[in-house]
Amino acid sequence: MKHTKTYLATALLMGMAVFSQAQCEVFKSEISDVQKYMVQFGKLSDSLKPSAEIAGFDARFSTARNHSKTVMLLMGQAVTAADEAVIMASDAQYDSGSCGLDDAISYTIDAESHAIDARDYAAEAFENAKSAAKANNLGNLQFHIRKAQRLMRDAQESADASAYAAEIAHYTCSHNNDHGTIDR
Repeated sequence: MKHTKTYLATALLMGMAVFSQAQCEVFKSEISDVQKYMVQFGKLSDSLKPSAEIAGFDARFSTARNHSKTVMLLMGQAVTAADEAVIMASDAQYDSGSCGLDDAISYTIDAESHAIDARDYAAEAFENAKSAAKANNLGNLQFHIRKAQRLMRDAQESADASAYAAEIAHYTCSHNNDHGTIDR
């Protein structure tokens, strides 16, 4: 009888350890997705910079308008990537407790907070890009596109901070000696 209780207790502890490890793997997958979406956000942000520069400073209305539409399209995709990052960061933040490591929880909260900031800045920049694409004169178009550029710089800083926090959260939740960075 005594041995049976010992075996049951051992089996229960081992089962809990396996479950905890599986939950941590779910967390690591989610936090890796946050980083992936923030990196995608950065690539889209970089892609729209040339068109934004042309739209913001070209002397021809037709050229500026064509480039403002490109900015609007890429900006919309960036907002979508940021929104996905926020959703994944929220899920990861919820699951971060499964690792039981305070650093993982803290960095996950940071990743979520910065992802929210990136999304909010990008959404406001997108609204300005839409206004620029609809503008009836060059002055209004350039005003809105330059405002969108400033907002996207802030969004990019937040996205970089989110990606960094996500990588550190992933790193701190590793239960073995393999502390490599997340595959990009």
